[in-house]
Amino acid sequence: MMDVLLVDDEPWVLEGLRTMVNWEKHGFRICGEAENGNAAWTMIELLHPDLVFTDIHMPSVSGLDLIDRSRHELAKPPRFVILSGYDSFEYAKTALEQRVEDYLLKPIDEAEIETVLEQMSRKIQKEHDSEKLYQRERALYVNCLFKRLLQGEESCELKAEVEEMLQMEGHENMACLLIETDMCKEDVHARLHGVAEAHWSEPFTDAEGRIGVFAAEIEDSLTLLEMLGRSLFEMHSAHASIIVAFGNESGGVGAMRTAYEKAQSAIKWKRYHQGCGIVHHQDLPQNNALSSVNQKALTNLMEIIMSGEEERLEAKVQALLAKPDSGQPVSEIEYVRVQLLALEMGVLKKLKELDGDVDHFMLHVQNMSGGITEIDSYPVFLEYALVLSLHALKTLQDQRKEKECNTIFCVVQYVNQEFREKLQLQELAQKFHMNANYLGQAFKQQTGKAFREYLNDKRIEEAKRLLRQSCISIADVAVNSGYPNADYFVSQFKRMTGMAPSAYRKQQ
Repeated sequence: MMDVLLVDDEPWVLEGLRTMVNWEKHGFRICGEAENGNAAWTMIELLHPDLVFTDIHMPSVSGLDLIDRSRHELAKPPRFVILSGYDSFEYAKTALEQRVEDYLLKPIDEAEIETVLEQMSRKIQKEHDSEKLYQRERALYVNCLFKRLLQGEESCELKAEVEEMLQMEGHENMACLLIETDMCKEDVHARLHGVAEAHWSEPFTDAEGRIGVFAAEIEDSLTLLEMLGRSLFEMHSAHASIIVAFGNESGGVGAMRTAYEKAQSAIKWKRYHQGCGIVHHQDLPQNNALSSVNQKALTNLMEIIMSGEEERLEAKVQALLAKPDSGQPVSEIEYVRVQLLALEMGVLKKLKELDGDVDHFMLHVQNMSGGITEIDSYPVFLEYALVLSLHALKTLQDQRKEKECNTIFCVVQYVNQEFREKLQLQELAQKFHMNANYLGQAFKQQTGKAFREYLNDKRIEEAKRLLRQSCISIADVAVNSGYPNADYFVSQFKRMTGMAPSAYRKQQ
């Protein structure tokens, strides 16, 4: 729906407009009414109507003054229709100079207003459609730009583009607002667009689906960015999971990546502590548990899980939960909890790569051992880690076998469709991301034939069909069966059928 604001100092006119006109028929709704120019200006700033019907003569600020102020002070002023009791050439001339959409005389004529609304509806809807298209294209551009930035690209051209976007040349301090939520991303984007400031970036979406905004410390940009984050959390925390994080860094465009990484770390810290809320990277505990993940022990354990060496599992789990320097169990609950969270994330990442059911996996683990947030002793932590690791070992093995079977099936289907083309086992292995030797073994296990034998069988079967059902030459039969060399085709056909292609055709 499009919003319309009604402005007139005569209450009976406002009532007539409200009750006589079928606004919804043309896609409009009345968002507000004002009886003077000052009140109307406040509503325009607050409500951002698409269309304003206004009288000319009003207390304090006239309708023409209201239009002029909107044109000069608003980035996107509404469209205006004049309502006047004066059939004055001078008023009409001034209105035209102000580029109003129409000039209607009182008393109100319902049919005349309906005609104006029909015209306005088309114009505004076309404008909205163009704006949506522009926003989609702009969002794609911004995401591409920041993806390059966050991946570490440091070209002068990229920095210049970002500086121009944020109008921040010469300014050092940068901030990143990052939002992780399960609510509708479009709602968040709409809110961010609705309150965007001059020195903020367009909203972007990172690789994890979080929504972010960069801001340069110019005027009140950073303060307003923090206010926005707080208002988003207050507005949605009652009915959605939401973490709002801030990261700051000095160094101009070159600091944007670090500001983002700080906000990202703050979100992870908040999530690890099982909380929603607002978090600043600068407020995180120094030397906090997140920085204490024993990466070496975690890598060793993940290798054992992936290789299926169940007999070595317990020792590697104990190593993960021990102090790196002593190998003894630790008493710091938070340290151990973080090791397990890192293990969970590693397992879930591998499971996701194999197209496994992440939610079902975690539900099974929790049903066996409870949730990690309730654990408060080392023996229970150890039990949870063993259950998690053993279940991960078996699930990942099963999922890998299933994925490999599905992949082999896809390879066979591909060969069945593309056997006329030049197919090589090495190239198929690259295409389907498999080891060539393993693919050859798995292909034979699936089909009962070696790859080359299976491919020749498919080609000879096609050649037989063409010899039976068509009159094309032997050379064309060869090409259409996957043999560009006719002599080689004839030799293969004789080897596999015991007769020449021409003799086979005569028998049919």
